[in-house]
Formats: sequence, structure tokens, C-alpha cells
Amino acid sequence: MKTVIVFDSDEKEGMKNTIKIVNLLAKEYLDGALGPYDMTFGKIELIKQFRKYATLSNEEGFGSLRHAKGYVEKIIKDKTPF
Repeated sequence: MKTVIVFDSDEKEGMKNTIKIVNLLAKEYLDGALGPYDMTFGKIELIKQFRKYATLSNEEGFGSLRHAKGYVEKIIKDKTPF
């Protein structure tokens, strides 16, 4: 199967959709996907993120699972290009 996908760098939403399509095709035909969960962290960068969260956790309510989940989701969002 051949598929032609246009990556229009003038349209941000179109670029995001192109990445989603390629990711979907990779899942289907390559037994894997290229996406936000394929990112890598260096050991030092991960330690810095933990230290930053520990500093924030001194504030009221930051020890909860909900806040930890939100913090991790923010890191993932900041690390992904789309």
C-alpha cells in the first residue's frame, strides 16, 4: 500500500493531523508508533524534574496523585513537538 501525505508547514493544525496519520499508519503496519511516549529523558534531566516537583510539593495539596499526574502530563506536553 502506498500513501501520499502532504505536510503543509504553513498550517499548524494540518501538521498535527499529519503526525497523527503517520503515527496511526506506523501502529498498523510497523507494529509500533512514534509519539509522545517514545520520548527519552536523560538521567540528570529526570532528577531535575523530580527536584522541581519536590519543591512544589511543599505547597498544600501537591502530594496528591492528581497533582502528580498533572505535573507529569505537563512535562510530556512540554517535551512533545505536537
